[in-house]
Amino acid sequence: MASLCPKLRHVVATFSLIVSFSGALRAQTVADPPCIDFVNNASTPSDSLGIRPAHLWSFDYVKLLWSDTGAVLTAPAHWNEVDWIYAGFAAAGIGAAASLDNTIKDTVQGHRTTGEDQFFNRYQNLGAAWSFGVIGAFEIWGEVGGNTTAKITAMDALTASIIGPGLIGTSLKYAVGRVRPNTATNAFQFKPFSNNESFPSGHASQVFAVATAIAENYPVWWVQTLCYGGAGLVGYARIEQNAHYASDVVAGALLGWAVAHAVVHRHNGCPPNAEKLNWSLSAEGGGARLVFFKSF
Repeated sequence: MASLCPKLRHVVATFSLIVSFSGALRAQTVADPPCIDFVNNASTPSDSLGIRPAHLWSFDYVKLLWSDTGAVLTAPAHWNEVDWIYAGFAAAGIGAAASLDNTIKDTVQGHRTTGEDQFFNRYQNLGAAWSFGVIGAFEIWGEVGGNTTAKITAMDALTASIIGPGLIGTSLKYAVGRVRPNTATNAFQFKPFSNNESFPSGHASQVFAVATAIAENYPVWWVQTLCYGGAGLVGYARIEQNAHYASDVVAGALLGWAVAHAVVHRHNGCPPNAEKLNWSLSAEGGGARLVFFKSF
């Protein structure tokens, strides 16, 4: 029992890292007032650029990405009551999945077939290289076809992918060091700062980041069903391939979903919460400095 305590403390600490982003970011998207276009002083329609630049392949997008990264990373600095409520739901979801990690693994692996294995081995690419093909398709559709919604969807999805699974997810994987189920001796085996990168699932966070960006910009039930249903199937594929535990997938899905929600909400022109910590880059006298600030 004593040997189990350090493992449980590690799991709790790991959950709190994911919760700090998913809970706070989700609370922001719900609690903030309707998005406003500050240039025209009007509500931002779904096909408006909001604060987005005209093109993804511009320096203005690089500046927006930098600003988005600061906004997302500093979002958990100051929580309110709503933040804690969503954080509790996120923690409960990951914890419930963790309690079933071994059961789900044994059940799925016990019913694994050759046909399913071949299918999911390919389908899981929607959480990797294929997802960027989807983003590219929306970008081409937007630029060539003149479809603004497709263009902003590509921008939102790429931004969420870079910040969520790219920056936050990769850092968590390295710091947590959870051993993958195909090599682990037990479900709660951790080797921080190693090549063990099971938690959270990168495929799940990537596919949910893209799926959420699409679903938010095309808010009709059948698009959202296809997006989230398809993303969920990628998560199952990673369990079926014995590459992740269920809690890895749940944490990754929450991360991708929460970051994409925050990115879309911010890009639509919603004002940042004045009580939140923000950052900006300023250049003076040939040098540059990073400034953190908080409004009161």
